[in-house]
Amino acid sequence: MSRSAIDRLKRDAPGGHLSRRGFLHRASAAAGLAAAPGLWSGMASAAAGKGGSVRLGLNESQTTDSMDPTRYLTNGDYIRGFAVFNPLVAIDRNQEPVPALATSWEPVSANGDEWRFELRRGVTFHDGKDFSSADVIYSLQRHLRPDSESPGKPLLDQVVEMKADGRHAVHLRTAAPNAELPMLLTQPQFVITPEGVDDFSDPVASAKGTGAYRLRSLQPAVNSSLERSGDSWQDPHLDHIELPVIIDGTARTNALIAGEIDFAQGIDRKVLDLLAGHPNIRVVAHDTSAHFNLVMMVDRGPTDDLDLRTAIKYLIPREQIVQNAFKGYGMIGNDTQVSPRDPFYCKDLPQRPYDPDKARFHLRKAGVSEIELFASTVPGDGAMEACLLLAEAAKAGGLDIRVVVAPGDSYWSAVWMQKPFHLSGWSPRPTADLMLTIANKSDAAWNETQWKNARFDELLEMARGELDRDRRYEMYCEAQTLLHEDGGVGMLGFYNYIDAAYEHIGGFDPHPAGIPRNAFWLSEMWRA
Repeated sequence: MSRSAIDRLKRDAPGGHLSRRGFLHRASAAAGLAAAPGLWSGMASAAAGKGGSVRLGLNESQTTDSMDPTRYLTNGDYIRGFAVFNPLVAIDRNQEPVPALATSWEPVSANGDEWRFELRRGVTFHDGKDFSSADVIYSLQRHLRPDSESPGKPLLDQVVEMKADGRHAVHLRTAAPNAELPMLLTQPQFVITPEGVDDFSDPVASAKGTGAYRLRSLQPAVNSSLERSGDSWQDPHLDHIELPVIIDGTARTNALIAGEIDFAQGIDRKVLDLLAGHPNIRVVAHDTSAHFNLVMMVDRGPTDDLDLRTAIKYLIPREQIVQNAFKGYGMIGNDTQVSPRDPFYCKDLPQRPYDPDKARFHLRKAGVSEIELFASTVPGDGAMEACLLLAEAAKAGGLDIRVVVAPGDSYWSAVWMQKPFHLSGWSPRPTADLMLTIANKSDAAWNETQWKNARFDELLEMARGELDRDRRYEMYCEAQTLLHEDGGVGMLGFYNYIDAAYEHIGGFDPHPAGIPRNAFWLSEMWRA
């Protein structure tokens, strides 16, 4: 393995949070071109040339799937959306904003409440219409209409003014300073559609984007297909992509092994060993900020006791959870929701260890020896296993954690933010600010622990208005320290999104946002 490859693996394991199995998996994958052609996608795709088709098995789709970005809810929506349309800004593999339809951006106010986005020139929609600033403003404003139910509306409603600066630039002004505005625009809902297009009931006729592919057909929850756009600025490699929906994880994996599909999205960790023995299939694990955590609600007993919360945090067998519940595909956490892959993860905050002796000390102060933990399989694959590992590990500290398995069909209404001590799970968010805000800010609707800290809230607001990255890091670090020491989050771990494909399919490297939220992966994919 080259020195640069080793350095890349070290960089991707900040603070030692990449598990040993994860490191070995990625190190072996990087050992040769044949084993992992995606790691050298630029060089290998040039050799592969253009053409061919790929059958990509989706793990998520609904009958409500649409090409209307204001209705995007599923992975199927996101993948088709990024194939047919483009956002202004994309996320790279260092979790930083990179150009898409916007070639550059900069704050035009001293505090970051107004931004100017320079737009890509010479871009056309699939129907030949020229792309311009009018399309950007129209597309974003559709989310903000009074009757809009867009999942992107709560993120975008901070934008109070949009105006064109000629045909190739736009200005966006927010109600308060926001240094992370470019990252928010990476969300799949914010892809750009042509000005005036409002009816997507005929998806093939209406979905004319600037993206690498054109929509050829769409049967929600069944199948869809894409064909290469010959005049795309992205210049994709494949001619055709088929997107069959296979919701059941076992059926999807069996379809891959049988050669019925070339690529399977969302591999169940329980079948990884089976795939590892296949000579022509490789697994790609994405280090995302998706996570499971213990919710300890601070507004009710018994978890309103800081000593009890601290004891539970010392009883989390973090490495064991990553190795066993996540099968080695994940990263340990440090009792905040910020992933070690995030640029604003607080590397200066000491990692809380598994320490039964310290836990016993705090349990004696709290006067607690047993507690119920409400859990379910609903938060995701590996969640229940993590809870059972916690319950077993807690015995060494003198705490009897009784895991109560709650019904899945009512879990988010009857358990989440209702029971004092319960399991929760979150999908990736594009910025540390967004994750910290929606899950912990005092007045946030999804403040699941009901922890309220005025200094924490102040730090988030200060950081959004700080354009200097070093100072912003210090603010987010202080905020994470407050949450780590006093909050109600017991981080069980960050788990990988896992995909698998035949080795003749390349151009899809691990991405911290996961494949559905990587705006460029389909344009980079190739078939040997």
